Amino acid sequence: MSGVAIVQCHQAAVWVRRITKKFSSLGAVTLIGPELDNLCRRARPEEITRYGGLEWVIESQGLPNLIHELIHALFLGHLDDDHGFDYGEIPLDLARRDHRELLWEELACCGLSATSCAPLIADPGFERAWFAEQFEIQGVFHGFDDDLAAFRAHIDAHLREPANRAGLERTVAWARVALAEVLEPSDASVVPDCEIPRLWQDYRAHAGLAHVE
Repeated sequence: MSGVAIVQCHQAAVWVRRITKKFSSLGAVTLIGPELDNLCRRARPEEITRYGGLEWVIESQGLPNLIHELIHALFLGHLDDDHGFDYGEIPLDLARRDHRELLWEELACCGLSATSCAPLIADPGFERAWFAEQFEIQGVFHGFDDDLAAFRAHIDAHLREPANRAGLERTVAWARVALAEVLEPSDASVVPDCEIPRLWQDYRAHAGLAHVE
């Protein structure tokens, strides 16, 4: 993961161990390193032998990416290549409920990975920059490969609808509880409240200014 060390404090180290244990219970080995991709994939035959029969591989460049991958897996309830995303569905059509739910889940991953890691990282600009980086790579899934401004406006329009905001808030609330159960089962408050409207407004106010190097 760009710009952020894998483990910077005791709590981060504990979280990495607990996430790794969760993925192991789902049948995956977790690999972490700056040279890796950020994804879930089926293990190759030699990897299954090397990792004691585990049939899935989680690759992550660092803790924020690892949390992002974990939340996707928690939404799905099991492991699958790229968490079961059907690339034949591109471009996503937000007039469809199932496609809107994919967006809400992606925003939950972006937001919760930002807000949960921000207290652990000695960079006051991390939360905004991380949210921006994670959100901006989503344009390709919505048909906005080369027009970030249009993608922002597209999402703006949908987030202004009260029913959409309510659906997003329900999705994020569920993900926050599920994430806390993995990171710190006895203390749900370890995962800060994730107010996507606040994150989104902050991002839009600084769009084009915040990037993780």
